Amino acid sequence: MIKWFVEKLLLLQLLIFPALGFCDPIFSTGNKHSVTVIGTGYVGLVLGACLADLGQVVTCCDVDKEKIQMLSKGMIPIYENGLLEIVQKNLANGRLHFSTNVDTSILNSNVIFITVGTPEGKNGEANLCFIGKVAETIGKNLNDKKTIFVKSTVPMGTIRWIKEVIDENNSKQTPYNLGYAPEFLREGSSVEDFMHPDRIVIGADNDETANIFANLMQPLIDAGAPLCTTSIASAEMIKYASNSFLSIKISFINEIADFCEQIGANVDEVAYAIGLDKRIGKAFLKPGPGYGGSCFPKDTNAFLKAAEKYGIDLKTVNAAVQTNSTRALKIVQNLENRFGSLKGLKIAIWGLSFKEETDDVRESAALKLIDLLQKRGAILHCYDPIANANALKVFPTLFTYNRPQDAVQYADALILATPWKEFLEVNFIDIYKRMNTKFIYDTRNFLDEKYLRRIGFEVESLGKK
Repeated sequence: MIKWFVEKLLLLQLLIFPALGFCDPIFSTGNKHSVTVIGTGYVGLVLGACLADLGQVVTCCDVDKEKIQMLSKGMIPIYENGLLEIVQKNLANGRLHFSTNVDTSILNSNVIFITVGTPEGKNGEANLCFIGKVAETIGKNLNDKKTIFVKSTVPMGTIRWIKEVIDENNSKQTPYNLGYAPEFLREGSSVEDFMHPDRIVIGADNDETANIFANLMQPLIDAGAPLCTTSIASAEMIKYASNSFLSIKISFINEIADFCEQIGANVDEVAYAIGLDKRIGKAFLKPGPGYGGSCFPKDTNAFLKAAEKYGIDLKTVNAAVQTNSTRALKIVQNLENRFGSLKGLKIAIWGLSFKEETDDVRESAALKLIDLLQKRGAILHCYDPIANANALKVFPTLFTYNRPQDAVQYADALILATPWKEFLEVNFIDIYKRMNTKFIYDTRNFLDEKYLRRIGFEVESLGKK
């Protein structure tokens, strides 16, 4: 009888209550930790779902009522491989909950994660207003000792400031722990990255904080993930230094690609040989139209601004940013060298997201190309497997299609901007017949150039004469 009652109660919670707009959890399964995740963007949603999958009881909070209602029904507002399945699985087993009631969730938890955004401000600095508001809310709702982990990417010294904000609002002077646990998730593979991390980093000023975090991550540590326990200042630096180094690597190979074009070398051959050196590695040695997304552009700019405050000139990071800022323009200039004026030229663009396996178009190189090409009067017809809708939010008048072959009909040029795997399966003989001018600009060195040339295409790529 008790088992029947619990099953019916869970059914009410998962199916009927969300439909009526009631999204708060009504019971928990008594796991070791009761976790609240504040913020349900890419980081927060993946974190919450994966922690639940590791056995914790998790409530993900957000002020966006529509998003919370959607999540409570087992739907997600983003595309991320494997995420929908673990959200639905852990909703069904009662370990994952969604709520707009941040205060209550804080009161009922013993571990809190801050995962709200830190968007880039007008001057390049990280905007910490959302984190500040969350810190105030936490301070006002400390009813017993809790452990707080910041996951949001923040500049050096921010955790110290967060502590000051919490203390100002902690009128009862309730004790708490505070640590910084930077995330290293790649959009498109964030669930895999969480479950099989290269390393786990926790910045903490006391053993209790570090041990609680290690306990949360114990299944991953047991599976072989290295745990790096550092000071908070070191953890803040690790996140920015990691992203900046990868940005430098991308900009470096793009500059090498430019050099290769001038001397008749092949950047793909050069990058392959360089990458075999274990001191360098193969990752991020692929030329392209520049890095984008929600992390690298924002984080490199914020890193530079943070360094300025301490009188440090990060010359290599600055050079990477400057190189990246010219990539889209260089591609457009190459098109002008080939066609002359681009006014009235019909150009098809394949790929709109900043990388494959995501619908995120933030700082996408494809959208930068669209902006430059539209200003020159080109007529653009675009296709992306899943990012069309997000691209239309930025360019509402953009012509988008549901099939790649439809976007190239009577096109004078085809630009491959995002390396989706499905483009390798396209019937390029059919594409050849559809296009007006048989010109392909592969900005990712992704397609089989020799095959395309045999068909009759004129192909331009990066880092090749």
